[in-house]
Parts: sequence; C-alpha cells; structure tokens
Amino acid sequence: MPWRSHLFGALRHPSEPRILLLRSDRAWRLPHVLVSERVWLANARLVVSAFEQRLGTRPWLLRQIHLAENEDAEMIEAVFELELTDLNWRRPAHGRWVGQSDLAALSLADDGQRGLLTEYLAMLERIEVSAQRPPWARPGWLKDVREWIEDEVRRLGYVLVGLEQVKHWSISSVLRVATDGPDVYFKVPMRLPLFADEAVLMLRLAERFPDYVPRPLAVEPERGWMLLPNFRELFAWNAPFKIRQNALRRFAELQRRTAGLTDELLADGCLDRRLDVLESQIDPLLNDPHAVHRLTVEEVTELRRLGPTLKDICRRLADYGLPPTLVHGDLHLGNVTRIDGELQYFDWTDACVAHPFIDLLSLQWERDEASRAALLDAYLEPWQQTEPVERLREAVELGSVVIPLHHAVSYQHIVAGLEPSAKLELDATHEFLREILERARALAGA
Repeated sequence: MPWRSHLFGALRHPSEPRILLLRSDRAWRLPHVLVSERVWLANARLVVSAFEQRLGTRPWLLRQIHLAENEDAEMIEAVFELELTDLNWRRPAHGRWVGQSDLAALSLADDGQRGLLTEYLAMLERIEVSAQRPPWARPGWLKDVREWIEDEVRRLGYVLVGLEQVKHWSISSVLRVATDGPDVYFKVPMRLPLFADEAVLMLRLAERFPDYVPRPLAVEPERGWMLLPNFRELFAWNAPFKIRQNALRRFAELQRRTAGLTDELLADGCLDRRLDVLESQIDPLLNDPHAVHRLTVEEVTELRRLGPTLKDICRRLADYGLPPTLVHGDLHLGNVTRIDGELQYFDWTDACVAHPFIDLLSLQWERDEASRAALLDAYLEPWQQTEPVERLREAVELGSVVIPLHHAVSYQHIVAGLEPSAKLELDATHEFLREILERARALAGA
C-alpha cells in the first residue's frame, strides 16, 4: 500500500476566534484532503492547491500546527493553519464557524484532534503568538510583503499579477511572483543563530563571485527579504551524471578561490564554523538532552564516550593543511542552476567558513559505489593542486565523521530556535548523531 497523507486545514475566521468545521455524516471535522503519497509538508504549492479544491477558494498557508508520522503504517497526519484571502468567500452549507465554547458539544469525526483543537482555539481567544514564530506564519504578513514586492516589481519595470506559495515551513518561505513580464521569486529565511543573513550575504557573494552566485534582484536587509530571478534551468536529484560531476568539480574550484579570504567572507556575513569552533561545540551537542532525545540510552552513552575521539578527529583533519573555505552547507543539485552556460549556486542560508569537505554531504545519497567514487574524484580534482591525492583521500575518511558532526550541530540549533509545534518538521539531529556513530565505528575498524 502506498503512503497516505491526511491533510487537515484549520481555516481561521477573518475576524473572530473561530475555525471552519465541515459536516461529515453525523460528525464534524476539519476540511480534509487525502493524498496517496508521502507529502513533503513544506511543499506549499501542493498543500494549498489541495485545500483550494476542497474549499472552493485559495487559502493562504500560515503554518503546520500538528504532525504525526507512522512509518509502519506509512501514514502522515498533518494539520495546517490557513488564512482566507478572499473575504467575500462564503462557507459551504455543510460548514460552520466553531469557537472554543462550541467545540465541547460537537461530535468530531476525528476525536483524537479534540485536544489539539481545544488548545488551538484557546490560543486564538488569547491572541497568543509564540515569540519563535516566524513573521510569514502570522496573519497579516501577506499584506506587508505584497506591498514591498509590488514596489520592487514596479522598479524593475513590471506590474505584479499574483503571488503563489511554493515552499513554506518554519525556516523559510518562498513565493512565485507572477508579473506581466517574467516571473521572479521571493524568499525569506528564519533568523537563527547558525543561519547566515542570506539576502545580504548572497548579494555580497554575487559581487565577489559573479560567475558562481546569481545576484538578487532586490534585497530588504532589515527583514531579510529578497527577490531572485526565475532560474529557468534547474536540476532534479537524478540529473545526468555529467552534470552532477560538473557541479561538484566547479564548486571545489569556487572553494579554492576562497581559500585565504576568511576575514573577507566573515565580514560578508558567513558564519565562523572552522574546525576549532566545531571542536568546542561537541560537548554542548552531546550533553544537550533535546538533541539526543530520540536516541537510545546505549547510543547516548556511546556518543558521550566518543567525545574525546571526535575532538581528536577534528584536530587530525586540521593537520592535513586544507584551508578553511566558503562552505555552502546544503550543497546538492536542488540548489544549482545554469545561467549563461555555467552552473551557479543558490540557497546560501547555511553558508559559513569551514573545512571544505563539509560540502561532500550529498555523496552519501549515492547508492552506487562506482558513481560515488567518480563524483568524489571530480570534487577532489581541483584540490590535487594543493595536496597529493593520497592525502586528500585520507582527509576524506576523517571528513566522513566531521560532516555529520557539523550538520548535527546545525540541526541542534535549528530545532532549538523553533516553536514547540514546529520542532518535528526539522527534528533530524538524531539522524546525524547516528551517522556519527556509524562513521566513527567504521573509521576505528579501518
């Protein structure tokens, strides 16, 4: 049986602390859509379209307020907070607006959601908003951002036609901006301790490396907003092998160009995540109960026992003499485009100065060993001008432990910065911690 995704919409009344429930047989339930696949819940285009068909109006997606995944049953249940954009829309005849005082008397088709709905409606009555909630997850944000986009599109010589949510979750929002000319794209990322100020940083990187980083069309630095051109040539995860090779080789060339520019890159807004910094973050990571909460007691014990070994691996990797460079932090084909015949790189939220091999994370997704080896060869080719290939391969072995360590720290800080209802969206710290264990064991047995 394929995965099933049960999507529910908590559609807010435009002016009162109530939500829409629809009559279902003899009970009431949130507007519901069943999708026969495992939905990536940040795919706002899919989520919004599904509810538009259900409601007969295109809502605005604010945030995910509940998520439950059952791997064994291959099922997802997610509840989204929605906002009306058409104030002339009228609820269907089999629907009603329900407040907290109404809920107790109603029979719910999904009674397991009663506690969630009670809590949510109480929050609406208190007009309560978590300080950790990003602006794009709050009612009214659309009006402000539309005004800015409209002004910037006009400055570019076009007229705004409409906005479509493309990607929307706790750490960023991406909109397609339709104009009477070419489409452009809007992006805003969350401000988190280990996230770069992407809009300003991308502008500066594009000035330094115009052949590698596309220039934003507009930037609003105070709010982290930016408009980007429509990248017409994007790549899927399974792009032709030559493109994957070229993407890694070319990025290594960019990294080599940034060696020795540490001070400049830090001044531009890249975060300092060099090996000595990573070493200092190991103990706080392994002793953070929230970071390890999905591991077994045995796994936590083994990781903490490995703490000194992980620090030693960081120092040993540093001894290989490869310089700290610009690191993308989320390098994969989904963040690569081709402009004027050359591959360029976008989505710089995780940009930092660190060991260059941090950007080899995507190699682990290659299941074919020969393909993985050929991709690694392509990436290492530019580095062979600085170190013999044998030493580079030794450094790669040490990097196999340092890479998940770097990303475990990233996700530790990402999840810590999200409001409680959103943490499950990005709670992947345990996956990287388990990978550290696996790689450290393999390294010890080599």
